[in-house]
Amino acid sequence: MFGLILRRLMASIPTLLAVVFLSFFLMRFAPGSPFDGERPLDPETRLALDAAYGLNQPIIVQFGRYITGLAHGDFGPSLVYRDFTVTDLIWTGLPVSLLIGALALLLAMAGGIAIGLAATLRPNGPLDRSLMLCMTLLTALPTFVTGPILALVFALWLGWLPVAGWGDGAPVYLVLPVLALTLPTMGAVAKLTRAGLAQIMTQDHIRAAQGRGISGWRLIARHALRPALLPVISYAGPAAAGLLTGAVVIETIFALPGLGRYFVQGALNRDYPLVMGVVTLYAALIVLFNLIADVLYGWLDPRVRG
Repeated sequence: MFGLILRRLMASIPTLLAVVFLSFFLMRFAPGSPFDGERPLDPETRLALDAAYGLNQPIIVQFGRYITGLAHGDFGPSLVYRDFTVTDLIWTGLPVSLLIGALALLLAMAGGIAIGLAATLRPNGPLDRSLMLCMTLLTALPTFVTGPILALVFALWLGWLPVAGWGDGAPVYLVLPVLALTLPTMGAVAKLTRAGLAQIMTQDHIRAAQGRGISGWRLIARHALRPALLPVISYAGPAAAGLLTGAVVIETIFALPGLGRYFVQGALNRDYPLVMGVVTLYAALIVLFNLIADVLYGWLDPRVRG
């Protein structure tokens, strides 16, 4: 298991460096400037700002300074939020994004596995077909569609939940954004669980267990569930990454003070350090989520440990 973790970590370092390199140079070479506004600055002020933030130095020097700061955990100053560093803004928005992402992942995994199990108990029956049809529809709907639909139905039409806002983290404000993130992922998890169980149930050891009189939930729990969850575990890492990046849209729709808000505002205002800081953090979290998924996969299937 240690060898598996070490290989994944070594492979992730070039990936993170490539993300930092591309995000840095793409932001720098894009047209415009963070100091461009409705009223153009006079040349002296513009030169002073460029000098203050090191933007007047050669691009390679700027990149070297950024990598050095990154190695010390410093994402640099924000060019738009002048009273805050990028690290301050990240630590302000990250807990919100992680909270709604973690809740959505837990609900998606629990609900998807439960639905997949329920469909497997009556294979090819009306319940199986109905559940898989619903899950396929959920998988096909992106979060920018499910979010407004949920807000329209449960907030505007029925008035059960608030339309948007944070409300100091009150649970009622989390229901709609978490549900909007959960539904597409839950559909995919349910389909993977159903497909995995359908494949496992045809194997010889399952037939042998059935011959000994084991059936129903007991058969699935003791003999089929663990190997059937391998596809789900493989999907868990990308799913967690998708929920984290998908939260950018959801946080914008529901006006949540997460990283998504800062990323969107940073992109609109060409706040180089803020955008690069969020992108780098997202990349690191995606690598972490995939590493956790690989470890869980290795625990379930010892053949991949090495």
